[in-house]
Amino acid sequence: MVTVCLANHKGGTGKTSICINMGTYFAKKKVKTLIIDMDPQGHVAPGLGIDVGYNDRCIADVLLNQEEIASIVANSSVKGLDVAPSNIRLSLVNETLYNSFKRERRLMKSMEKIYRDKTYDLVIIDCPPSLGPLVENTLMVADYCFIPCEPSSRSIDGLADFIIKLKDVREGDLDDRWLIVLSRVKKSARLTNEVIDEKLSSYKDRIFKTKIFERESINQAQIAGIPVFDFPRGQLASDNFSKFGKEVASRCHIK
Repeated sequence: MVTVCLANHKGGTGKTSICINMGTYFAKKKVKTLIIDMDPQGHVAPGLGIDVGYNDRCIADVLLNQEEIASIVANSSVKGLDVAPSNIRLSLVNETLYNSFKRERRLMKSMEKIYRDKTYDLVIIDCPPSLGPLVENTLMVADYCFIPCEPSSRSIDGLADFIIKLKDVREGDLDDRWLIVLSRVKKSARLTNEVIDEKLSSYKDRIFKTKIFERESINQAQIAGIPVFDFPRGQLASDNFSKFGKEVASRCHIK
């Protein structure tokens, strides 16, 4: 089982849309996939046609009560793609974890059974835009960390801070397995894109060749509760995510 997290302490980088559509790509390729939503905003489940109310069981219950993650998993609208949902109650759990013993290992403990039973081929984890306990828990279980980065100076300048945090949590053992995803890229902003490419030149071996382009169909599909692969006007976006999925499979040895 390969576990991939998408994390960046800066918000608005497209983490959730990448999770939803990358997960859909692999599920359609017969790769049994689970998306774990570790963001209190809880956008993954509704983006895949799953309603989650305030009192519904979610990842908050798993972390707080140290339960198995399988107890909250729901089937999505995509065959072969399951979701461990989140909601705003997770923000309260995040505060509770700050003073908890071995706070960074609760997610790992909850995943022991699905690892042992080989329930999934791929687990994708959507992280909140922070550097707190929820992200620490995610980084502890990740085989690979993808860092979505939009083409802006603020996003690029904050990249080094997140990389330091990643190395601190994992004590360097993820050094060869963190990768940058250039996301929300506007094709028309050619000069900006060239400047960003230059600023990231020192990371060139860690950047996915496939950029995730900004398209309105991605937002429209999420509002409709379906991935772009199933959205009537989502062909260009789905082609983009298919290309990205192929590169992920190659880099992360996903079959």
